[in-house]
Amino acid sequence: MARRAKKSAVKPEMRRQWLHRHEEEGESTPQIAKADGYDVRTVRKQIEIERQERERREARSIVLRNALQQHYADLCAFAQKLDSCVASESSHTVLLREDRMWAALREHLPRSVLWKNLDKREHLQNEITRVEHELKNSIDTQTKTRSTQQFAASHNDVGFSKRTIDAISTNAYLVAHGKQALLESSDFEFKPYGEDLTDVQLGPFYIGRFPDKQTPEIKKLVTDLLNEVTTWEEYDALRRLVVEFERVERVLHDELAIITLRRVVPGRCRYCPI
Repeated sequence: MARRAKKSAVKPEMRRQWLHRHEEEGESTPQIAKADGYDVRTVRKQIEIERQERERREARSIVLRNALQQHYADLCAFAQKLDSCVASESSHTVLLREDRMWAALREHLPRSVLWKNLDKREHLQNEITRVEHELKNSIDTQTKTRSTQQFAASHNDVGFSKRTIDAISTNAYLVAHGKQALLESSDFEFKPYGEDLTDVQLGPFYIGRFPDKQTPEIKKLVTDLLNEVTTWEEYDALRRLVVEFERVERVLHDELAIITLRRVVPGRCRYCPI
């Protein structure tokens, strides 16, 4: 009796064809076996193997798709967190550098203008702080030079409060930002204290406690400083820094908006699921 020829192993391509013919074209397993010269049991087994493979591929695809969607969501959430820090004019972006998502976003967008402008923003913040300190020192010097009263050691003593410096520097800061000055001469309040003393208040700022006869002089000095501070070199330096700071912030807001509104971040990083 002649030996039956051994059929070659079923390749994955043929297995996929059999599954397609069985499910999509309606061929039965006996029909496929007869047409291709295979045992019907072999056809049934291979079709079942291919079904299982397809289910595994689909499951992997779903897992990867969900992981990738979550990864993009994490990147967009971090971009929103950055944008919130920029909007608040805080220095918290320094702390965010330690977040792993900072490195991930930078790997995805290595050539973005985002990084250069974030560095520039931090540098400008430091410069603004330095110039504000110089401005306050000048206010302190001018106040001491132009008045017989000095700065009081405590709230209950006669003399200027350190809040006087804050009042004048805050006014300069508002003007530098193009905002309406909140501190005007009409905002002064005078509250009697004891027999011969008066507490002077300017808006939310406590100016100090002075002899009654000196309050007109104190009001004029503070008003003069409010007006003159915007003519000082320190103010000009502050204004230039503020203008550049606001320009950089607009660039950052635009770039971060692009990331969050696209919802898909190009490129790859070490945390990408694929």
